Amino acid sequence: MTVGPWHVGLAGMSIIGVSFGFARYGYGLFVPVFEDEFGLSTETLGLVSGGSYASYLLALLAGGVLAARFGPRLPVVLAGACATVGMTLIALAPHAGVMATGALLASTSPGWAWAPLSDAVSQLVRPRSRDRVLSVVSTGTAVGLAVSGPVALVAGGSWRLAWIVFAALALGSMLWNARLLPTQPYRRTATRRRAGGPGWRWFVNGDSWPLLAVALLFGVSSAFYWTYAADLALDRGLPESTRSVLWACVGVVGVVGLVTGDLVRRFGLRRILLLALALLAGAIGLLGLFPGTWSGVVASGALYGPGFMMMSALLAVWSGHVFPERPSAGFSATLLALAVGSIIGPAALGLLAGSTDMAVQFLVAAAVTVVGMACAVPATRRTASM
Repeated sequence: MTVGPWHVGLAGMSIIGVSFGFARYGYGLFVPVFEDEFGLSTETLGLVSGGSYASYLLALLAGGVLAARFGPRLPVVLAGACATVGMTLIALAPHAGVMATGALLASTSPGWAWAPLSDAVSQLVRPRSRDRVLSVVSTGTAVGLAVSGPVALVAGGSWRLAWIVFAALALGSMLWNARLLPTQPYRRTATRRRAGGPGWRWFVNGDSWPLLAVALLFGVSSAFYWTYAADLALDRGLPESTRSVLWACVGVVGVVGLVTGDLVRRFGLRRILLLALALLAGAIGLLGLFPGTWSGVVASGALYGPGFMMMSALLAVWSGHVFPERPSAGFSATLLALAVGSIIGPAALGLLAGSTDMAVQFLVAAAVTVVGMACAVPATRRTASM
């Protein structure tokens, strides 16, 4: 069965957009509103943020398992349902407990959806168009941030209405994907080299270790940036609106990630991977050098957006070539490496807080990204043809 590639790409983009751009990252954009509305302390807000990450990680692990057994439709529909219900709870929350419950539930949605969409693309799209479609799907995060950032900036007292609109868009995306996605698991005859099944050697081998290493290091630096970029700018005297402006900039410019698949086809995976990592290192280092200026913040976001969105697409494309027999299982392993890095990054770099300025920590995070460039060598039998 094949479906028009743009149909699959746009449907996948929509669920990734509402899952990441609204349901997961929306909480961080609206933290000042929640703080004022519910009288929350910084510690409580941090606990909700940490809990939302844990819930995302659990859903990530479960999403690939469900896709392997029941096909991609079930986990993707679960993603839409969790986003819809969670964001509705946030919109209607009478007190902080309901808001936190909604945030935790909504945060699971990208974990359910992202890896199973790799199976859906493999089932519905012809091979020559798969890299392009995976790039379109992954860029959904940029589209979601391009919408949620400005909304958070202007919502003010209408913040509940904003979350109702987010929930309605999530419901529409869920219904769209429910009609489109297959209910059967992806099946492909395993090659002799992988015939032993998905043991640890299937996940970690000569083809996959560069992918997993880059995912891990990308997780370290990107999670640190997401966690502390706005805080660094605020600490240097910029206004609270900086948070929304920064993420809106990331989202708008990050739409460039749409062309990642075409760039890979024309220039090869390694060159585009090095370009994306260079953009990320530049963005993180630039903020470390000029954290208290609007020009530094905007320029950093303008570099980080395409770098981050291209890397997200590249991991999906690269994983699909390394693990063609079980795309969702392989991409789940890739995302797990990314998640481990996302846990290590803020924690490890945070240990420097007592002895160094936060701006110096950003320079360290940029250096970590540069190290990732040394692992960007996907010259394997499966990727060399790219």
